[in-house]
Amino acid sequence: MTLTPPFSGHCLCGATRWRAEALPLWQGHCHCDSCRRATGAAMASYVGLDPNSVVWQGPPPVVHQSSPGTRWHRCATCGSPLAYFADRFPNEIHLHAATLDEPAAFAPEQHFHAGDRLGWLHLADHLPYRIGPKDDLAQVLALIRDTFAYMEGRIDPPSSLNRLDLAALRNLAAQAEIWGIGGPLLGCVVLTPGADHLYLGKAAVARSARGQGIGRALVSHAETRARALGLPELRLQVRVELTETQAIWERLGFLRTGATAHDGYDRPTSYSYAKKV
Repeated sequence: MTLTPPFSGHCLCGATRWRAEALPLWQGHCHCDSCRRATGAAMASYVGLDPNSVVWQGPPPVVHQSSPGTRWHRCATCGSPLAYFADRFPNEIHLHAATLDEPAAFAPEQHFHAGDRLGWLHLADHLPYRIGPKDDLAQVLALIRDTFAYMEGRIDPPSSLNRLDLAALRNLAAQAEIWGIGGPLLGCVVLTPGADHLYLGKAAVARSARGQGIGRALVSHAETRARALGLPELRLQVRVELTETQAIWERLGFLRTGATAHDGYDRPTSYSYAKKV
């Protein structure tokens, strides 16, 4: 079951209904403190839509402004939360997924503000979430270092990961996009937009979670991000010595497109790979 327009929902008492006449812009779970307190739940699940595609039926919702630029729509009769608006998302309405007439059709694609999630809520759904400069980057650094430890002594020149520390990772989170899966962290990837591509770097999967499709989920999300950014392909590089890693990327649909050499080397040291999206 999927959310195919038209689809609809209603409040607890049924007095206020809504109908959506377009495909969702996105579907996901939010863990921010504001959404938790507004709903009284560990997280809030939303369907993002163009406001012009939503038709209200019954008594008009009561609008409550919780802070400047933030508004919540609730049923005027029973008080059920129905939708969220924010000035920073001027072309979106966020409808509460649990109000759907067919809530089983909700298909979440990612977590928002996962760094704010409650410690007792574990993410086992393999949905991606963005990791920002203020989030727990120590676990990201530990996962990357552990994943790439096998390269030590195998590649020449040595990996730049030897110079990666929390400060560098924090700068990376601010300048590019770091995405993770799992809580505790099971996989991560750094996505850096270029002029005509999205570059994948530092893709890592925990040893205990390999073979569970996490790497494929990270690549699938990278494709989603590339399309959202209007970029036609994904790119990455793999050291020439790492034949098993090259095979993994090839199984994920990447094609070798060339080779490059580090400064001071007269032979290829890395292979370039790309995948159209």
